[in-house]
Amino acid sequence: MSDIDLSENHFEEKRRENGMEFYWTGHPFVDAGLAAILLIAGKSKPEELQKEDVSKAVDFAAELYATKDWSSSYLHGMIFPNSGIVMSNPSMSKKRSPENIAQNLWSILEKTNATNPDSPTCIICGRKPAYTGKEIYLSVFPLLGTGGVTNYFHSANPKGADICAHCIFLTQFLPLVSYRLSRVLVIHAYPYELMLELSKGALDEIKKSKLASQAKGFRIPENFLFHLIGEITRKVERDEFWENASVTLYYFICNLQNQVLDIINVPNPILRFVAYANKVDYVGWRRIVAMGWKGKPSEAEIENFERERRNAVYSRLLNYESILPYFYNLKERKVNASWNLLAFYCKEVAGLDKEALEFIKSVGDRIVESIERLPNHKLDDEVRSLERAEKLHQFEAFFIRIEKVRQNLGIEKPLMTFDEFTKILTAYGEDVNVSWKTVRNLLLFRIYEKLHDRLIKSDKSSEISEVLEENEYAIFGGEGE
Repeated sequence: MSDIDLSENHFEEKRRENGMEFYWTGHPFVDAGLAAILLIAGKSKPEELQKEDVSKAVDFAAELYATKDWSSSYLHGMIFPNSGIVMSNPSMSKKRSPENIAQNLWSILEKTNATNPDSPTCIICGRKPAYTGKEIYLSVFPLLGTGGVTNYFHSANPKGADICAHCIFLTQFLPLVSYRLSRVLVIHAYPYELMLELSKGALDEIKKSKLASQAKGFRIPENFLFHLIGEITRKVERDEFWENASVTLYYFICNLQNQVLDIINVPNPILRFVAYANKVDYVGWRRIVAMGWKGKPSEAEIENFERERRNAVYSRLLNYESILPYFYNLKERKVNASWNLLAFYCKEVAGLDKEALEFIKSVGDRIVESIERLPNHKLDDEVRSLERAEKLHQFEAFFIRIEKVRQNLGIEKPLMTFDEFTKILTAYGEDVNVSWKTVRNLLLFRIYEKLHDRLIKSDKSSEISEVLEENEYAIFGGEGE
């Protein structure tokens, strides 16, 4: 028998001995409660939990929940309104004590293995019979509605939701790993090792202050998550940590006036990109993010902006929108990050394959080879025509201009073959995910990367626009230069 088999048999024997069995369910609130117990016990797997671990978690939670700071404004006001289990009901203030709350928690857990052939199966874990000791409304399990007003009871079951004692018990520990922003933030992640890592900050803060975690002062849930990803990536130097990971944010409030829930799913490519950015080009990533705020923050203001203001880069990532324009600073004509980070974004997030990216990069190099021979004001003129290309015909005109430049300079090899010209204009059409605007942004990135020092010295007077108009007129049938 292998060591692994012996270990599993040991835990199975202990579970039978303790009469306890804990497991992940996939439900964010139940899993959050299990994560809290594991973190308090200093363990990573549910099968490793012993009765003394659970006892430690019960005592820890009961001690906090009995205080006014937790019971009134947090538990009653945001998670478990009028709860009899954690005694958040204001009428219980005189009887509220750590001992009574602990007793309530144990009484729920003791019903875990109660069998009633008439009980339906738990709708969350699908393993245990539903708890019948009381009706399961929002005071017991967040966001389930009042029961008394069936129009607002989400499961449409006026007798309460069919949830077992195991899942109810674990959910009572949810506040210990949730973050208190304007609402309550629960981070559900897979693999569960990642969920523990993303949740432990809340518990660490609680241990220090005895108050609910304030998420380091963050007020926007996605900002806080991206901040956490950076912290974890710089701390855990394992490339595979974010592989196949999934993270979902549950941002809710549950009280007698409101039951509101926002669910923010963070796609795996976004997780891996943000982690990669923090690891290989942290300074560049900070420049990209800084461009996502209205009003350019100074270096000293960035932390406050990150805590309090929504960021366009984060929002666009979560909404599957391109952030390529943020990789460079159009006003200052310089790149914000390395080509490696840009390439990773294009490949993993934008869906641009390696061959296409290398092709566009080579075209960019040929453009640079052409225009770098021009005097400064001419160089500025040509780059500005690409910057101003908002229509496909303007984009086409740019290549024709560059081809004329090459001919005037006596460069024998053409900028592109006919097939390449067709490919760059039609293979990335306006209606596909990778549009010609993606190509334009990549070309601008390459030009700024190579020619920034020249471009910032160029004359940016108003005369340039007049020159541009004349040249564009020439391309479409005018007299030309």
